[in-house]
Amino acid sequence: MNQYTWHLLQGFTDFVYRQCFHRLFGTVREYYIPYISLGPGAKVRNSQIRDLLPENNEGIPVVPQILCKNGEELKELCKIIQDYGYQKLNLNLGCPYPMATKRGRGTALLEDEDKLKEVLDILFSDFNFKTSVKFRSGLESENTIFNRVELLNSYPFEKLIFHPRTASQMYKGVANRELFVKLNDYTELPLVYNGDIQCIDDLKSIRELVSGQNEWMIGRGILSNPFLPDELNGVEIDPQQRHEKLVEFHQLILDEYLKVWADQGIVLKRMEQFWSYFSSSFKNGKKLYKVAAKSRSIDKYTQGIKAFLMYY
Repeated sequence: MNQYTWHLLQGFTDFVYRQCFHRLFGTVREYYIPYISLGPGAKVRNSQIRDLLPENNEGIPVVPQILCKNGEELKELCKIIQDYGYQKLNLNLGCPYPMATKRGRGTALLEDEDKLKEVLDILFSDFNFKTSVKFRSGLESENTIFNRVELLNSYPFEKLIFHPRTASQMYKGVANRELFVKLNDYTELPLVYNGDIQCIDDLKSIRELVSGQNEWMIGRGILSNPFLPDELNGVEIDPQQRHEKLVEFHQLILDEYLKVWADQGIVLKRMEQFWSYFSSSFKNGKKLYKVAAKSRSIDKYTQGIKAFLMYY
């Protein structure tokens, strides 16, 4: 059977979200927590620390992720993760957002061979994590990764996770699956595919290119369809049971957010973000998202959403 990990989306999949998902679905082998990084004052934001706290991830197989630009930043971030008792770590060399790349982080670090070697030397000499690395093909050129793979091969990574797009593409266009096929010939390390897995046909078309591939990283697809891992494994879901579980998932998310945040404005913003993807699971999804986006109180939100969720 195929194995699926989930690269959680920064700003959308906080600890509340993954607690609820794992409780109701539990179909993901590992959850890659949104990265921690150093912000103003060389400090990690409180929201990122809260997401990392062991008590917020109890019973959930999570992998912390770091975003850094040099060895000093790496040390600070690794010490935090080490102090919380984590055994695994993911190094992010794939973040495409300009706010990261302009500071030398994410895909920009992949471009700088000397700084990347400095980071990797410290990571594997000063720390003892089971380490994976996630990367894109490059900032602008698809060839960057093929100039760096020899360097990556020289370190004992647990796995390499490849999203075959450039950073400049962001999430537009189509991931170049041929690059993943090509990279297979350049490394003996376990290689995981990530990018544009939205349905069983996507998975089949990639497997035709790489026989024997059975580990995949899913990203935005699960936000739009929480049943995606089951569907990729050939599980058929009764439409009414599907609808009932989606409704249950929404209610659980809302209830848990209300426990964590007393400020209704924060909860409503979280629910608007939630529906920006989750709406794809419903025929009337656009209307559901509009209700979430326009609601100014929890009562109005609840009344509006329930009116649409009665039907499937």
